[in-house]
Amino acid sequence: MKRFKIVSMLCLTMALGLTGCGSNNGGGNASGTPSSSGESTDKPAETAVQEKVVLKIPHYKSGQNVGAKFFLPQVERFNTKYADKYEIQIEEVPNDDYNDKIKLLWQQKELPALIEKGANELVETLIEKDEIYDLKPFLDSKPELKATLIEDSVAFNTRNGKIYTMPSSVVRPIGLFYNKEMFADAGITKPIAQMNFEEFDQALKALKDKGITPLSLMTGENAWTTMLLASAFMANEPGAEEVLKSNRADKEFDYTSQMWVKAFGEVQKWLKEYTTDNALGAAYADSANNFLNEKTAIIANGTWMVGDFSDTTKAPEGFDKKVGVSLYPGGIGLATTAEYSWWIPKGLKQEETEAALAFIEFIRSPEEIEAYMVAEGGQAPNIQTSAEFTSKLNPILAEMNRSVTSDLKMIAQSMADVWPDQISSKEFSGYLPLLAQDKMTPEQFAEHLTKKAQQFKK
Repeated sequence: MKRFKIVSMLCLTMALGLTGCGSNNGGGNASGTPSSSGESTDKPAETAVQEKVVLKIPHYKSGQNVGAKFFLPQVERFNTKYADKYEIQIEEVPNDDYNDKIKLLWQQKELPALIEKGANELVETLIEKDEIYDLKPFLDSKPELKATLIEDSVAFNTRNGKIYTMPSSVVRPIGLFYNKEMFADAGITKPIAQMNFEEFDQALKALKDKGITPLSLMTGENAWTTMLLASAFMANEPGAEEVLKSNRADKEFDYTSQMWVKAFGEVQKWLKEYTTDNALGAAYADSANNFLNEKTAIIANGTWMVGDFSDTTKAPEGFDKKVGVSLYPGGIGLATTAEYSWWIPKGLKQEETEAALAFIEFIRSPEEIEAYMVAEGGQAPNIQTSAEFTSKLNPILAEMNRSVTSDLKMIAQSMADVWPDQISSKEFSGYLPLLAQDKMTPEQFAEHLTKKAQQFKK
């Protein structure tokens, strides 16, 4: 475990006529406090009360990741508030490498003091081994914080009376974004959330007839945008409401029923008829770039993407004015309360645990939750927002809130939420090109995923 302490009274030893201030960076220490490597030190007792706890955390919300826009400034706000006491340092990790990174650090017994989720299977293994710090006593001591949590999320994160990962305060239904100018050119006037999928298909044809590529899809990485749209389609099918209900914790291992096969058949059609030439093998960045640069009319994604629409390094100036947002046809919003969030490994030094808890409490304060919803959208049912909250919302986020208020019929989990991690991260996307190229039928695709999933069934 990487543990970093620095001494805030850097030059105390100099004031005492001693040397040795210069090495106090990034986990080293000037005067000999225990280091991240566990080196034995002999620190003068008078400096100990001035120590600042520094936690170095690998995280995917960094670099070019869309989540970095809010997360990294939030970390800086925490560091400023606790300037003399705590500091969080973020190590950039690519999104697709994050789960493997956390697993590797666990195997090496080098877990950081704070982890946001990670692979479900790893979290569940650590819960079984009781290797995660129990948050319940902390939450019981913070009744105002506890009152903000969503009940279903608390229930999901509670095992044997312990709360292993931080329950959610916010739910953010994922919908889709569309280019309003392209829709107007194609004569599409009916709100998407009020369509059924047959009408949605007619809208795709209308766009295509106007020479507009309808959908930003992808088969690379985890096929995120493709998976979302497929999930919304399946949520409209008979029997899907039980399988995809938002608080379901169990995984699905059999995808051969009609609702799954029909959804895979729709994906096959979308990939063959309604998307870009580079969709096969495309990563998220390719799929997003196609929408941001007006090569496609629709992309399925969460409201955290809103910031990209006005970012002139990613989209033409004024593009954000062209973007509309909606729930999916049938009034479907994708979200889950059955997911893990921030957790702390057991066995840390007390001051490291306290620093980690302080960070969790900070990011879940009403002020930070409101800032989060202003930046990325969502609703916090147990938090009273400020009188200025609505006026601070990006117009696109405000439009999404209106869509949720007026058109929401069902909150459903995505397929990725009910699949084992290996299906959602590799198998689904890995075989989509074969489905798109008619080298697999939807039935064969379903059978293949089912066969693979059985291997991961406990």
